Amino acid sequence: MSEVRRVRRKRKKLRFGKVANRNLKITSWVIIGFLFILCIRIIYINVAYGDEYSIAVLKQQSFTNNIVPYKRGDIKDRNGNILATSTVVYNMVVDAKMLSKEENQEYLQPTIDAVVKYFGLNTDDLKTSIKEHGTTSYWIAQKDISYDKVKEFKSYCNGDYAKTDLEKKQAAAVKFIYFEREYKRVYPYDTLACSVLGFANKNNEANIGIESSYNSYLKGTEGREYGYMDADNNIETVIKEAKNGDNVVSSIDMNIQRIVQKSIKKYMNKYNPQRIAVVIADPNTGEILAMSDDKTFDLNDPTNLDAYFTKARQKKMSDEKQSAFLNGIWNNFCITDSFEPGSTAKPFTVAAAYEEGVVDEKSTFYCDGFEKVDKFTIKCHKVDGHGTINVKQAVAQSCNDYMMHIGKLLGAKKFIQYQSRFGFGMKTGIDLPNETRGLVYDESRGMGAATLATNSFGQNFTVNMIQMVAGFSSLINGGYYYEPHVVKQIVTEDDRLVKNYSKTLVKQTVTKSTSDYIKQCLRAVVTEGTGSTAAIDGYTIGGKTGTAEKVNTSGTGIGRLKNQYILSFLGCAPCENPQVVCYTLMDTPKENPQATAFNTELWTDIMKQVLPYLGIKKTEKIEQKAKKQSLETEFYSDGIIEGDDGSLVLKDKTYTE
Repeated sequence: MSEVRRVRRKRKKLRFGKVANRNLKITSWVIIGFLFILCIRIIYINVAYGDEYSIAVLKQQSFTNNIVPYKRGDIKDRNGNILATSTVVYNMVVDAKMLSKEENQEYLQPTIDAVVKYFGLNTDDLKTSIKEHGTTSYWIAQKDISYDKVKEFKSYCNGDYAKTDLEKKQAAAVKFIYFEREYKRVYPYDTLACSVLGFANKNNEANIGIESSYNSYLKGTEGREYGYMDADNNIETVIKEAKNGDNVVSSIDMNIQRIVQKSIKKYMNKYNPQRIAVVIADPNTGEILAMSDDKTFDLNDPTNLDAYFTKARQKKMSDEKQSAFLNGIWNNFCITDSFEPGSTAKPFTVAAAYEEGVVDEKSTFYCDGFEKVDKFTIKCHKVDGHGTINVKQAVAQSCNDYMMHIGKLLGAKKFIQYQSRFGFGMKTGIDLPNETRGLVYDESRGMGAATLATNSFGQNFTVNMIQMVAGFSSLINGGYYYEPHVVKQIVTEDDRLVKNYSKTLVKQTVTKSTSDYIKQCLRAVVTEGTGSTAAIDGYTIGGKTGTAEKVNTSGTGIGRLKNQYILSFLGCAPCENPQVVCYTLMDTPKENPQATAFNTELWTDIMKQVLPYLGIKKTEKIEQKAKKQSLETEFYSDGIIEGDDGSLVLKDKTYTE
């Protein structure tokens, strides 16, 4: 019996041993699995968050952690001139905690004396501030210090200026003052191209201009400097270098931009209009050479309103009013504001009709001074009529009656299609923020006969200046619509190419034959039409005048603003092979608000300087000029206002060419 028990106990032990062995194996594999997962997790954390955990660990030791700032990329003009850059400045950091300790009082006064002497701080204020910040080791006492001042201060502390042992002792007693480096954004030419460039704040963020559009390239990546004491009390320093931003090469020509801004200032003083704006472009690439309006600001101090208001007036202004005014002057009018183009739209109407074959060079129409459309009578600016004229004469004399005739032949559907083809009612794609689309009719909204008639000569739809320049360029360069742009290239700080923004062909708007004929019409405007004052001796100038009565957009009423006009001239040179386009706009000169000649005078003042600068050769000894047009012959009444329901109705209102 005992033998049986012994055998049973032995079998039981064997079973227990097998179970224990199996459980041990399972436990071992579970532990190995957990260890494997833990290793994977550690590797992931080290890769993804290594720097952060390193800092956290080092913070438990004697540790310093400083940002190594990057240099924001430069913005240059097309010729390499620097328009925006970043310069090194220093912040003075005071370890007020150490200076406030009882055992360091021997250093306090010498340090204060040295800081006051070299950085111009007030002694009493500095003492008070050190006491107030006595619990911190990082107090920025002064910002934006130049390298020369820092160098001079450090030389003093090193005893370079000491002549006696006492002076050396005083210099050596300057303690717990440090300098951290950062970059300050600087615009060497203050207001030049301000709305095009935009400005970046101290956080390297921007909301307007090239600074905003190309912020991702201009920004770099911050570096880090870690310093700590190791187990042997040795200082260990690890530096992760910063990566500087890329440079932006713009299409802006600094000298042309200067000419434009100087002329704008001159004619603002001469005629006191509400607004002047100018765009100059290369019609064969879409590059913008200059762009400005009269609302300028200092890029180095963009919130300064001293140029517009007295100090006393500024103190009375609420923050909301100041902010609204600043946003107004920061806006780039040439792309953010829209207006009715007036008669500068007539070449587009003619181009559409010529392209579709509904008119040709020999097509004539009798202008009797008005057209009856539905229940409305829409007048030409020459109320007694132009008589029988052809297309070229209609453009030269800016005949509304002829344009309405063309619009009727085209029909609303085709007219809308060509407005879209020329880029009206849509963004051009220019590489600047906040571009407006303007307002045009589409097929879904429907275009009545009266609206078609008024649209044909540039009223009851709105555009921005860049839309007009881009579309007009396609009319004169053979029909090629290039995307307008203000940046040519992105390059690294050592001039390696990152990205090239060459001309981008978007579409073809008209054929070469249509383009060639439109140039003949534009030439006739200057030689025998309303644009005679745009003539420049030696150059073949072509273009189109425009005068549009302003619409009331204040919300206080409907209709048009009495005696307020947008005067414009959209021209090119040389007309037979255009190399440059210039579009000038003048809003309501004070003394004579409908005087188109004031605006063309501005245009010629600019182009007389720009054409020789660009090396465009003279092709004629003396420019042909038309007989001077009297202001009275340029008036006409179309009577267009916008109804409360958004529909367009016509009433007897004055409108001028």
